[in-house]
Amino acid sequence: MKLLPAALSRGTAALLALLLLPACSLLGDLNHYQVSDDAALGAEAYPELLAGETTINRGPDHMMVNRLTQKLVTAARELDPEIASQFDWEVRLVEQDEVVNAWCLPGGKMAVFTGILPIAEDETGLAVVMSHEIAHATLRHGTERMTRQDLLTQVIAAGAEAYSEDAETKEQAEALASDAARLLVSLPFGRDAEIEADTRGLMYMAKAGYDPRAAVGFWERMSSGSGPAPFELFSTHPSDERRIERIRAALPEAVEMFEQSQGSR
Repeated sequence: MKLLPAALSRGTAALLALLLLPACSLLGDLNHYQVSDDAALGAEAYPELLAGETTINRGPDHMMVNRLTQKLVTAARELDPEIASQFDWEVRLVEQDEVVNAWCLPGGKMAVFTGILPIAEDETGLAVVMSHEIAHATLRHGTERMTRQDLLTQVIAAGAEAYSEDAETKEQAEALASDAARLLVSLPFGRDAEIEADTRGLMYMAKAGYDPRAAVGFWERMSSGSGPAPFELFSTHPSDERRIERIRAALPEAVEMFEQSQGSR
């Protein structure tokens, strides 16, 4: 049974989404997973993601990546021991010159692709990238995102079920609400997580003895080499301009920590 004509049902479904989603947006850092779950999820996914990849296990770049990881993980364990100390950190250098990327799974399993090394330029530049990725893990952004998506899916399904008994109408309502959820909740949270990881990452690299001011130059190089950026509203990442602006704002505290780390050496 359709409660309203199809044209009206679409508009009502969109309104339903707008009414429901602000409640979901208050989730903040809600996380239904235990820290041990982060480690288990990452350990399970790690070999799958590296399957078929060629990893570099010797040479100066391999040594640099491992040395850098050890220093940054030590800093993370000092600054955020309650999380970082529970992870079994691991990194692999992947030989893919065309891939400008690095990632860190929940639980601290990492990969660095050789394509990002020219943009990093040196060990300090790579510290910008890796400290950012390590911060995603210690801030538990991966399982936060999974928690949020689970709850959004449940809310949208329940709203569509209450809205109509007709299968086609429910499907339309769920599709519209899902689009609204992505735009109004998932993407903004994703952009905020990137800024949060940038900011926390600055502290890790500073604590590890790498000058955090190098972050500005790194992201400027990334921006100039990435081509036209998508409109921020529809992106999982903040605009390059906003990212650099927020990094500059966080630098005084990070530089102070860096100078302290230099004085203690």
